[in-house]
Amino acid sequence: MGQVQPKADTHMAPAFHDLAERLSRRGLVVVLSDLLDDPEEVLSGLRHFRYRGHEVVVFHLLDPRERDLDFRRQETRFFSLENPEHTLTTQPWHIQQDYRQLMDELIHTYRARCADAGVDYALIDTTMPFDQALSRYLVQRKKLG
Repeated sequence: MGQVQPKADTHMAPAFHDLAERLSRRGLVVVLSDLLDDPEEVLSGLRHFRYRGHEVVVFHLLDPRERDLDFRRQETRFFSLENPEHTLTTQPWHIQQDYRQLMDELIHTYRARCADAGVDYALIDTTMPFDQALSRYLVQRKKLG
């Protein structure tokens, strides 16, 4: 797997920086995303919101198969939603262990670095209805606050 590296096509950070400068009053910024972008860039944008005095909540939305690459030993064709011309046909079980480790590291990075920046972070499994996920987050926040 050493030859294949994730490549971000979404580039959230420039939009975050632009928005942070445009918002004239302090407020609540809620980000709902799979966060499949360069973590350093995303975190830079989130810190910019905090620097400008905003409260920031990140809901990291991941499908279970996106998180663990469990495709039941079948050849699978992946394509980019941002650019459908980018496709990859593979046998996911060959890279599943390395992929899971990389996803776990990505989640850990966002969780730890958001906490360091004073940004609330919640990992949300897309199989859970969003109202339940939001309720769970609010209960947890109330316990911590």
